[in-house]
Amino acid sequence: MEADGALDLGALHEELRAALAADEKHAREDSAKFRAVRQRVASYEEFRDIVLASHLKPLEKKDKMGNKRNVLWNLVQATRRASKPVVEIPQ
Repeated sequence: MEADGALDLGALHEELRAALAADEKHAREDSAKFRAVRQRVASYEEFRDIVLASHLKPLEKKDKMGNKRNVLWNLVQATRRASKPVVEIPQ
């Protein structure tokens, strides 16, 4: 609330967003804990790793390693090939 009694909607919206994100994180980590207990992990480190990795999403079929990529890694060489200057040698 501001001094004149009006609500700051921007701050309220940001606080709501932060609270929702915290709730989602708590639910995600809680389900990861239950999943780790059901798997009967051998050590606390494995349990902790499962909980810490709870934010990761599994890969989908379209996320294959063999997908062809059209990325130019050496832009300098690519521009040299595209615009080779023609040099004429006078005789």
